[in-house]
Amino acid sequence: MSVLSSTKLVPELAYWFDNFVTNSIVNKNQVPSPVSIPLVYLPRKSFIELLFNEDYPKTEYNYVYAEHSCDYNMPYIARNRLSIYPSSAKYLDCGETGTNSFALKPHDYVLLDTLLAYRIDSTNVTIVDSTSVELIDTTAGVILKASYGILNTELSKLIYLYLDLKIYNNYSHYNNESIVSSGKLLESSYEVYVLDQIYKIISARGT
Repeated sequence: MSVLSSTKLVPELAYWFDNFVTNSIVNKNQVPSPVSIPLVYLPRKSFIELLFNEDYPKTEYNYVYAEHSCDYNMPYIARNRLSIYPSSAKYLDCGETGTNSFALKPHDYVLLDTLLAYRIDSTNVTIVDSTSVELIDTTAGVILKASYGILNTELSKLIYLYLDLKIYNNYSHYNNESIVSSGKLLESSYEVYVLDQIYKIISARGT
């Protein structure tokens, strides 16, 4: 069962992707924008916000979700949307308890932890090519030991591409003829976001 079927709503994914599409100059009119949820209703330590928010304000993140039925005390815009599917509609609320609804794997956690370290201090993260995948916290900074080719999830590969771009201005691992995501909503949305970041770097270089 897909955790992101048309009858399940993840409010922060809708908000942050809409925010990205609205402010992006790359292919904006070709990317459909989701129904946005008011910021006041969003969880404040979601791993999805960590992915999309360049100014992520927290020092930790949550990745588990509790499912609530359509009659849950949710924003009207969400309740109105989900009422189309009253028997199956679910509202996924990120917090301290719940399930791993996005089926995150060990490599995802390592790269998310690295991204969090980058958000906290962008000068404090180094990537070292390695046949293992691990994050090492040293007195000199945080070291990600990994290589793009050995990462085994789409999300971890995309986070690696993002960090490699931001830290080293390098996008050589990205193949324009073979996209990373295979159709899952989160990964597809994040790949568009990463592509936008690559475009900004290329545009700044004037090449």
